Amino acid sequence: MNTQMNLETFISMFNTETDAIDYILDAHDDGRVETIEYTIPFYTLISQSKPQTDTSSEYDRLAQPPRFIVYSNHAPQTHSYEVRITDAEHGELLIEFPRTCYKSSTWFNKHLLNHLCDAWGAIERQEVNITDDYDLERTALNIQREINFRRMHRIQRETTSADNYVTIEQFEQNCRAVVEMLDENNAISERIQYIDSLERLDKLA
Repeated sequence: MNTQMNLETFISMFNTETDAIDYILDAHDDGRVETIEYTIPFYTLISQSKPQTDTSSEYDRLAQPPRFIVYSNHAPQTHSYEVRITDAEHGELLIEFPRTCYKSSTWFNKHLLNHLCDAWGAIERQEVNITDDYDLERTALNIQREINFRRMHRIQRETTSADNYVTIEQFEQNCRAVVEMLDENNAISERIQYIDSLERLDKLA
């Protein structure tokens, strides 16, 4: 029996969160855990006025609609982690840790990532199975937008914390980074809206 669940459902099976962590780690030590990192392409924002061979991070903010492209030499990004546990009592438990879920992705990185790697510090990778080009790009861009939000919030916390001294130079660098991520997120939102409109037109055709 294969039981698929999210983090909250899995934790609810145990008395405490620590018990849930120990259960996975003990099963891993017994060789009953298979962990897969699902990856998805990373889409780079480009300018319509630039050739597609230009990998510069600069782009035309006025390009309408914003365009993104996948370069073959760019490393993919993490879409999600999947932990599959073989259990004599419950059958096969399959726990999903999507990267867009802040709680589950943070929980996985904090409690499991370093323990579930192999001897070389790696986890088995597979490409996420999304065959529709529109859906693939939209899913990847949603992840990139969410990661930018998290980075901006982290910069905000670090910059405004009374316990963390930030130099003028670092403050300026942080501000520039936030502006760049805001611009990119705005372009991502516009691109997703454009993809949605293309899909609606395809359905009407």
